[in-house]
Amino acid sequence: MKTYFSTLKPLITLMFFVIILSCGNNPLEVDVSSIKVELKVTHFEQDLFNIKTDITDNDIEKLTDKYGIFFNDFTESIINIGPDKTPSINYQLNEFATDFYIKEIKTDVDNLYGDFSSYQLELENAFKHYKYYFPKKPIPEIITYISGFNYAIVTDEKYLGIGLDMFLGNNYDAYSQLGLPKYKTTYMNKESLVVGAMLGWVSTEFETKKNADLLTEMIHQGKIIYLLDALMPNTPNTAKISYNENQLQWCENNEEQVWFYFIDNDLLYTKKPSEILKYMGEAPFIQGFPEGSPGRIGHWLGWQIVKAYMKKNPTITIEKLMLSNNAQLILNKSKYKP
Repeated sequence: MKTYFSTLKPLITLMFFVIILSCGNNPLEVDVSSIKVELKVTHFEQDLFNIKTDITDNDIEKLTDKYGIFFNDFTESIINIGPDKTPSINYQLNEFATDFYIKEIKTDVDNLYGDFSSYQLELENAFKHYKYYFPKKPIPEIITYISGFNYAIVTDEKYLGIGLDMFLGNNYDAYSQLGLPKYKTTYMNKESLVVGAMLGWVSTEFETKKNADLLTEMIHQGKIIYLLDALMPNTPNTAKISYNENQLQWCENNEEQVWFYFIDNDLLYTKKPSEILKYMGEAPFIQGFPEGSPGRIGHWLGWQIVKAYMKKNPTITIEKLMLSNNAQLILNKSKYKP
């Protein structure tokens, strides 16, 4: 299923002795050294901007041959100039590639991501873990691109696209000029690129059912973050949920109060879109909660329930967890009690 993400999902430093002590007790610390993953990474922005003359029909044909469905997705949905078969597509694509501001963005992208090798290694390691847990699932091609600040992550069955211009740093001038809120731009940086890409991929591989209640949404997002735990076991918790240290600490300090707020207000089984959005949607804080509360508190709470469930039921595999759509069963068997 094709999916487009406009924003992303940054970094707590763990002391070395804590890592040493925790590794032996963490069931998600698995050996993937024997897992073979040949990750194909292509850079669409380089092929596009390396065309030195006006883009011709022949150039369009070459891009189509190399990038397949992604090229059509890029023109039609990412930069919105129409399908790749549009008669004037070469002219419109040339307008995009030669635009003064787009060329400035390309320069900034090259300065930051000219050497993509370290990110490729991180992605390869994450997909080795993915292959470990889901040996029959295919590994996508990684395609980088410049979106004109439209989409950070796009996915299809065979590719995972990364919009490098959406990871240029939380203080990048253009983000503030576009009016993007700080709680979003905080994680639009190079530290968020790999975890954001993996979040985008697994979110489309494992989708929740439509018209779900709040509990189902919470458990679904909790499973997604727990899967990131498994795919990126050395990545800080702050990065996986896009919280800073203070926000994460607030959740931990107020876990019991948050849980009983949901219980006392009969929120778990609500299907009201406004209620679900309030606790699951991106926001700088939760309206009506004490100062310091971060948005998406339902994601964090669902994550805690899923972690409790997996701890209480060690025979449940990651694959079985992700295929389970019974949120109530997971809650019951988690025996979650903060």
